[in-house]
Amino acid sequence: MTTAAAPAPCLDVLVVDDLADARRLLRLVLDGDQRFRVVGEASDGQQGVELATHLHPDLILLDLVMPHMAGLEALPRLREAAPGARVVVVSNTEDDTMEAEARSLGAVGYLEKGLPPSELVDGLLAVAGALEAVEQGLSEARSRLAAEVQSARSARHFVESTLAEWDTSEPTEVVKLLVSELVTNAVLHARSEAEVVVQLRPSSIRVEVLDRSPDLPVVRQVEPEATSGRGMALVSTYASAWGTRRLPQGKAVWFEVPRSAVSR
Repeated sequence: MTTAAAPAPCLDVLVVDDLADARRLLRLVLDGDQRFRVVGEASDGQQGVELATHLHPDLILLDLVMPHMAGLEALPRLREAAPGARVVVVSNTEDDTMEAEARSLGAVGYLEKGLPPSELVDGLLAVAGALEAVEQGLSEARSRLAAEVQSARSARHFVESTLAEWDTSEPTEVVKLLVSELVTNAVLHARSEAEVVVQLRPSSIRVEVLDRSPDLPVVRQVEPEATSGRGMALVSTYASAWGTRRLPQGKAVWFEVPRSAVSR
């Protein structure tokens, strides 16, 4: 007696590209593979966000250079519209800074247009996290906090409880200190509510704090006994990497701490 193998899971795909020929080619390639199903096409970022809201795709293929709403502007909105989707950039641009920016905004991969069909499919399966090893390599949690001083304490509790839930088995004092400083900056200086995003990566813990002010933070030299103005100095001292990115309405400040070093 033989048992039929279970069919491979099918990923619903939304293609966002202003070029009709590019969308047609991607659909032709993906519709020829039973692991993918193209459920929608959009010609710009805004249309992509609208489709993502009600299609709930598993995978979004996103071009970066488009009219009306370009890819980098659309990316965070796509992630908000379809939180369960993985966004993969498929673009001709060779600008490394754009690739880095796309990844910082949440893209899980970056592929070149014009790849042979087999390479495109293999690349999508790898970078989109369809492979189990990739899926297990990243966890993410978010919390939106009010524009009040007490939110710094709430941010510390959120980080601590999130990492405990993920069972990292590591102390988190540095992470809690830095997120507290960034949320305090958002509340006091940006006069804004804050959103905290925590990512558990294979080798690091990454935290982003989003607020509605376009003003980027500045690292200031402060005396050890100072009680204010020390937030970014602490981040630059204790984080292994940190940076900022502008949002359509505000900014994000992020930092990373190696998982082996979070107890320092």
